[in-house]
Amino acid sequence: MTSIRARLTVSYVAALTATLVVFAAIVWSATQTEATRTLQRRTDLVADLAAIILQTSPASISLLVTEDSLVGQKIEQGVRRSLDMLPGYVIITDSTRVLYSSPAVDRLKLDDRQRLVNAAFRRTREQPAAEVRMDSTANIFVIAHFETPSRRIPVHRVVAGEPVAGLSLRDSALYYPILVILPLILLLSSAVSFLLAGHALMPVGRLISDLEAIQDGRSLHRRLPVESDENEIDRLSQTLNAMMSRLETSFAALRRFTADASHELKTPLTVLRADIERAMQSPHVADDQLPALEEALAETARMADLVESLLTLARADEGRFDLHREDVALEPIVREVVETAMILGEASGVRVRLETADTVHVDGDPVRLRQLFLNLVTNAAKYTPRDGLVTISLEDRGDHVAFVVQDTGVGIAAADLPYIFDRFWRADRVRSRTGERGGAGLGLAIAQWIAHAHGGFISVGSRLGRGSTFTVQLPLRGAPSQALGHAPGHAPGGQANPHGRLSET
Repeated sequence: MTSIRARLTVSYVAALTATLVVFAAIVWSATQTEATRTLQRRTDLVADLAAIILQTSPASISLLVTEDSLVGQKIEQGVRRSLDMLPGYVIITDSTRVLYSSPAVDRLKLDDRQRLVNAAFRRTREQPAAEVRMDSTANIFVIAHFETPSRRIPVHRVVAGEPVAGLSLRDSALYYPILVILPLILLLSSAVSFLLAGHALMPVGRLISDLEAIQDGRSLHRRLPVESDENEIDRLSQTLNAMMSRLETSFAALRRFTADASHELKTPLTVLRADIERAMQSPHVADDQLPALEEALAETARMADLVESLLTLARADEGRFDLHREDVALEPIVREVVETAMILGEASGVRVRLETADTVHVDGDPVRLRQLFLNLVTNAAKYTPRDGLVTISLEDRGDHVAFVVQDTGVGIAAADLPYIFDRFWRADRVRSRTGERGGAGLGLAIAQWIAHAHGGFISVGSRLGRGSTFTVQLPLRGAPSQALGHAPGHAPGGQANPHGRLSET
């Protein structure tokens, strides 16, 4: 469970559950205590009434009469009728015998009646009350009042009893409310707390959406909305805005440095190249110096290409590189790129084949589109071994066009795929066919920028040792870029590019 909303809901429900359980326990305990006290008071009152009946009996009659020689003395019949009207269980005894037992006592089973009588005789002044366990009925709470015997009223104790009912949780009136209402309260509280947590976290969701829109250095000019500075979310937004301001300044300085340095290097490199070419054409140059001059010329040309690529990317990052858009027919450009690739592949023994070339039109810059296609084809040929095959196709797929370059080269490791479009990123040199110095790692970065600038994207699928497939998808002329259905930097049906980056050339 990773959602803050879910964790807040669970925490709230757990706290509420504990609170309700404690509250229910306290209420039940208080209710049980009060019920016990009520039972004691009621029983005590019955015992008092029995004693009062005995004390207020007419003095002209004898309270005790001998009814049976086997039974012994019993309470006089008129007094018995008065005692029979008392509720509950009543037992009146002298020191050794039961003088009176109420009808409720007589209706008990023999074993239960004997337990109740024994409990009555066991009561003492120090422990007048007790709970007697019954088998055939509810337990009975008894309390004894001790009297001063006289000749007329030889009574030692008056014992009253009441059934213990409603004191257990199951018998309590709170049992069903606790069993039914508490779960409903918890269910309703869970739903309410989930909604409240979602409402409270809505600013966080908006903050995440705003931050997701800032994906790269070109979006650092955007700022998060701040309504006030009185809550944590707004203070977080202010902190992030300050951080993005510093990052924007740093990125801008870096771009300016790259653009200025690249621009300043173009002139000396051009002069150096011209001087080397002039030295190579001089009649006084020694034969053993020509290889060194050729190497210097090649490195100078490579450095000039690197500077040009850096300048292109720097201008693109700053938004100062305008595309000259027009109606472009891609088939002639692709055929020209294939012819160039065949010439490049002849020296290394790599075959280049055009499988499909549909007649399609896009709205774009023909020069940049040719650079995009050529970068991908050159990259494929570079990492395809001798006698390998590079297959190129241009397909009309309804609302977009797909330029596909498939090779039988060394492939790209799965761990390297998310980084192949990073600037200056290069895989291990063992991927290279001959180990020669290749590009600077900017070709595919430029290709990705060109694809994005035309409303498309590049996807790549590859398996180590089995080759790679690069696919450029561009919207057809008149079709919106959203029709592609994928954001730039993601590969549909292949390897996703979570970093929005693609490889090297």
